[in-house]
Amino acid sequence: MKIEQKKIDEAVQTITGYGGHGILNCVQCGACSAVCPGVKAGFSLLCRNLIRHLLNGELEEIIEDPSSWGCQACNRCTEICPQDVRPQEVVFAFRRYQANEMAFSTSAVTSQMNLYETGHAVFTDARELRKKVGLPAEPPTSAYNEKAQREIQALINSGPMGELGLF
Repeated sequence: MKIEQKKIDEAVQTITGYGGHGILNCVQCGACSAVCPGVKAGFSLLCRNLIRHLLNGELEEIIEDPSSWGCQACNRCTEICPQDVRPQEVVFAFRRYQANEMAFSTSAVTSQMNLYETGHAVFTDARELRKKVGLPAEPPTSAYNEKAQREIQALINSGPMGELGLF
């Protein structure tokens, strides 16, 4: 089935507008999926698969899927991406789209509370493992940056997620 270019353009414009600016850089190499804990846990719409659906203009087909809420915000996908797609930002942009459409998964409430409180939907301390593979112990995420955590809270409070009254 051929997808209309209009649908593809709408999907890309929507996700870009919500912060997924690198989406068009994706070449579907799969590096992001290879390191994603969410993909390994079985969430089908993270990293490469989510981007593929978006680049195919399939917003309506995936709007209700709760997989995007399985992102742990670990930033591994962004660190490894050779094309500067910044897959985590694409996932978060899709979450914003879902929230604006009120397609918020009830299974995501705990992860959203964690995101609000710590800056990560799920946080695991991987500093020792990161050192073993030659990466800086503390990844460039909000987990180690109080200012970033406050900014995340402000963004959540001022957007559709804040309007849901969860926080």
